[in-house]
Amino acid sequence: MSKKIIRSSDVNKVLKDDGVSSVDTVNYQNLNNIDIEDLKKKFGNNKSWAVRLTLNKRFGGVVIQQLPGEGNRLHQHPDAAECWVILEGKWKWFIEGKGDMEVSKGSIINVPEKTYHQITCIGSEPGIRFAVTAPDVDHVYK
Repeated sequence: MSKKIIRSSDVNKVLKDDGVSSVDTVNYQNLNNIDIEDLKKKFGNNKSWAVRLTLNKRFGGVVIQQLPGEGNRLHQHPDAAECWVILEGKWKWFIEGKGDMEVSKGSIINVPEKTYHQITCIGSEPGIRFAVTAPDVDHVYK
């Protein structure tokens, strides 16, 4: 299988290719206080959206809301681990070497570098997760 590398420095493309229609990587970045309820009012309670909240030389953080059945494509990061905090909803995760697992609000998921993983919102409500990884991280897709 061939691999396609997409740099997350083009986070808009990565998220849009994952089906997220509204992406804001500028207006909320590095604010001192961001309220998730305010983001839901601005971008929609029943829409897919993503907002970059944090970006510095060590890590970046993006909050992502997706609807049931939506998620990302199977991928890995060759040079960085990734962590997610589940803020709302139910999610199905596939993590290479661990298999499938279901998580919900309050869960924290860690995936080491070079580990393929895939995320899908399940259940009947939108899900929100906060992803943290290195800035400009490579996404490698099978």
